[in-house]
Amino acid sequence: MKSNAHYFRIGLFVVIVLALLATGLILIGADVFGGDRFLVETYIDESVQGLGVGTALLHRGVAIGRIEQITFVPQQYPLDTKSPEYAKFSRYVLMTMSVDKKHFSDMGTQPSQIEAMIRQQVNNGLRLKLSYQGITGIAYIEADYLDPVRNPPLAVPWKPKNIYIPSAKSMITNFTRAVDMVFQRLEKIDFPAIFAQFETTLKSIQTAVEEAKVAELRQFATDTMDQFRQTLREAETLLKSSDPNAPAANIADTAAQLDRNLRQIENLISTHQDDIDKILADFKTISSNLKQLSEQLKADPAQLLISAPPSKTEVVK
Repeated sequence: MKSNAHYFRIGLFVVIVLALLATGLILIGADVFGGDRFLVETYIDESVQGLGVGTALLHRGVAIGRIEQITFVPQQYPLDTKSPEYAKFSRYVLMTMSVDKKHFSDMGTQPSQIEAMIRQQVNNGLRLKLSYQGITGIAYIEADYLDPVRNPPLAVPWKPKNIYIPSAKSMITNFTRAVDMVFQRLEKIDFPAIFAQFETTLKSIQTAVEEAKVAELRQFATDTMDQFRQTLREAETLLKSSDPNAPAANIADTAAQLDRNLRQIENLISTHQDDIDKILADFKTISSNLKQLSEQLKADPAQLLISAPPSKTEVVK
C-alpha cells in the first residue's frame, strides 16, 4: 500500500507539472498572438550571425519586442527553384518578431489599425537593421527611421503573412561595401602611367630651373638698359642742340622720364636679387621633394590611403 501511495504522489506531481507547462504555453501563445503583442517580419540579405530566438528588438535603446523565428525565405514562401525570384530571394533570411503593444498605445487595438499605422511609418522611413552593442558586442535588431529614398523598401512577389517592415543594411555591411568600391576604383586607375607622366613633368621643371642662369639674365638685362639709356642720352643731346621752340622739345622731356623709369627698374632688380635667388632655390627643393614623393608612391601606392602608424610613446609608471 505504501508503494502504491508513493507512485500516486509521483504521478500526481507529473500531472501538475504538465498542467502548469501547458498553461504557460497557452498564456505565452495568447500573449504573442492575442491582444498584448503583434507580429512583424522582415527579410535581410546579409549574415545574421549573433542573432537568435529571443534576441531583443530595440527602438532607440528601448526594448519593444523580441525575435520569434529565424529562417530562410523559401521555408515560409515556397518559390519555383528555376524562377528568377528564387535566385534572388533564396539567400534572404526571414525574421519574425513580436512587438509589445504597450509601447504603441496610439496605434489602436484592431489589427487593421495597427497595420495601417505601421505602413505609414514605413513610408516615413521606418526600417529594421542588424546592430551591435559596440563594434564586436552583442547583436540585436534595431528599429529606426532612415532616409526612405536611400533605403527603399524591398518589393517581394508574395503576400507577407505578418506586418512587413523593410530592412536596411547594417553599418558594418555599408562600411565593407564602401571600402570595396574604393578599392575597385583604385584598381581601374593606371598608376604607372600617372607616375610616369608625373616624373616626366618633374624632370622638365627641374631641368628648366637648373638651366635658368639668373645671374647671366640679370646682367644681360642690366647691360641692355645701360645701352638703351646711352641711346636716350645721345638722342637727348641731339634734341637739345635743335631749336628750343620746336615741338621736338617735348621728346626730350619724355626721354628724361623714361630714363628715370629705367633707373627704378634697375634698382628694383638689384634690391630683390636675394629674394629671386631664394625663390628659385625653394622651387628647386620643392621639385626634388615632389620627385621623391613620386618615386615613393610609385613603389607603394597604398600610401595614398594608409598613413604611417603613430610613433610609440613611453609608458609612465
